[in-house]
Amino acid sequence: MSTAPSTRLSTTANKGVTGALFGAAILAAATRIYIRAIKLKQFTIEDGFLLFAVAILCAVTVLYYLTLDNMYNLLDLILLGMGDRLLLDVIKAIPTESKEANALSMLNWLVLFPVKFAYLFFFRKLVSRLRKIEIWWWCVTVFMVPAVIACFVVIRFACPSTNILEMIGPSANTRQVRVTSVTTAFDVVTDFMVASLPIMLLWKVKISIHQKLGLGIMLSLSLVMAIVAIVRLAGIRLGGGEVDIVWVAFWQQQECSIAVCMLSVTAFRSFFVAGSTPERARVVSAYWKNKLLRRKASDESNEKGMNNLPAIPSATLTGLRTMIRGSGSPEVDDDRQMLHV
Repeated sequence: MSTAPSTRLSTTANKGVTGALFGAAILAAATRIYIRAIKLKQFTIEDGFLLFAVAILCAVTVLYYLTLDNMYNLLDLILLGMGDRLLLDVIKAIPTESKEANALSMLNWLVLFPVKFAYLFFFRKLVSRLRKIEIWWWCVTVFMVPAVIACFVVIRFACPSTNILEMIGPSANTRQVRVTSVTTAFDVVTDFMVASLPIMLLWKVKISIHQKLGLGIMLSLSLVMAIVAIVRLAGIRLGGGEVDIVWVAFWQQQECSIAVCMLSVTAFRSFFVAGSTPERARVVSAYWKNKLLRRKASDESNEKGMNNLPAIPSATLTGLRTMIRGSGSPEVDDDRQMLHV
């Protein structure tokens, strides 16, 4: 079945955008893993969160494509009624569609929250010596745990039964709007809490323009996910008040792909925290120490070379002194006698 006339997203556009962003996310993640594991030979907890998020993103994308036609069929039924469609087949698919939608939502959060935790552990290294900001980091981290649990619990109650009458109609619309509003609120609040960390760093710490620019970029990356979540909630209802389930699923899927892309950018951590880490300071210190040692060795080598030059024989110098002072010269003795006369 093709797209319903009243929906804002065609099937072709939906599949195309989803595939493009998913491909970009996988490419960005693969590039990050290559840089971190192959080039830098490093693996941190952030990389672990990224790998987990990528694995779930692959699963949720496959499930999204498999359930996309059912979502459009259900939206057609809600908006257009029976018409010439096989109503019985669509009705039979409603319970399955409900379970698939809940599974999609839960998997989506299993992508988004690991990305948020990865951001937190990225900033952990930057705030480790700033007491007040470190306390706020712990507050954000602790708040994130019940936020994850709340999202799963709320989604579970989005469609608590398999009764078809409870899955469609005004009551189902109201329940879906409430659930989406609550989960989006947790999503946006946690995004802004994570984004507050680079804001505090920019405000409190005296760092170079280069580092401020890097932290500003990190701030913008964190806020992109919040903007996508707000767009998802803003367009949840159609003109007649019905919930656009295709719109909600579409933007949640794209938020997951965008989140993986944004996290992958932090592979270039040297740009964001250049000159501020102890490892960087040790590298710089070792560089100047080695440079001074090389210069000292060069000076000693030059001095040794000067010492190896052939010396003027001492007898020659003695003879010169004798000649200049006139010691032992008859002519000079005669002149002295003349001066005394």
